[in-house]
Amino acid sequence: MKSFLLTFDLEDTGDLFSKMGIKLSENIIRKIEEDGLKKIIDFLDDLKIKATFFITLSFFKDHKDLIKKLIRKSHEIGLHAYSHDHRYDVMPETDSGRFLEKAKRKIEKELKIKVYGFRAPEMRPPSYKILKDLGFKYDSSRHPTPVTFLYNGLFKQFFKSRKVVEEKITVVPVSVTPIIKLPFSWIWFRNMGNPYNKICTRLSLINNGFINIYFHNWDFIDLSKFDYKKSRINNLIVRNSGDKGLSILKEYLLWAKKQGFVFKTIKKFLGDKN
Repeated sequence: MKSFLLTFDLEDTGDLFSKMGIKLSENIIRKIEEDGLKKIIDFLDDLKIKATFFITLSFFKDHKDLIKKLIRKSHEIGLHAYSHDHRYDVMPETDSGRFLEKAKRKIEKELKIKVYGFRAPEMRPPSYKILKDLGFKYDSSRHPTPVTFLYNGLFKQFFKSRKVVEEKITVVPVSVTPIIKLPFSWIWFRNMGNPYNKICTRLSLINNGFINIYFHNWDFIDLSKFDYKKSRINNLIVRNSGDKGLSILKEYLLWAKKQGFVFKTIKKFLGDKN
């Protein structure tokens, strides 16, 4: 059985806009976050797909009703961060543990759920010992590709395994191709198009039985309408955002269904493996 893990990072859009040189009021930022998530919910309903959502505590506080709606629709909720501007790989371990424990407990208490999964902002997790001690069962922060033009210092991930592995907790990596490890989530997905995405998908299944790709709440809002600072990375982030990106994703997911993929939350996928 080929498993497909469709995941979304629901995060503080103000952090992104700040890096892109976009100045917007808090009310407009919250509206963008809300509209992006509503689009995703309707999109998944239409395709009858269950997904995993990694949320920051900040996002949760601003959009509680929509997060509760995700739970009612049987999507999985994992933790993304206390706040998206946190860098847990360089933060003192006592601070990382304190922030993540507070976020996890708050979300679990208000939603009356158990949070099993974690994905770090910019794929920079704290030590797995911290995550294990906090009760997380898996981490999906590993993206084994040299994304150094995005996040300095992540070239070392290139040498990490593409497979699910046990390292104090279960590590569920984001999918890349074998050997040269080409990525096809997020901006690569929107910029390269579906011929590339489909080839990468087929290659990624070599010696691996699952696909795990990720997007964000703001990927499906047209970012080109904002006055953003021109740069290579910003142009890539903006290109094919909004409805165009959603259209590319829909065509791809319908293709994946025809290929026999079974869509699962990460929790369900790991449960089926055990």
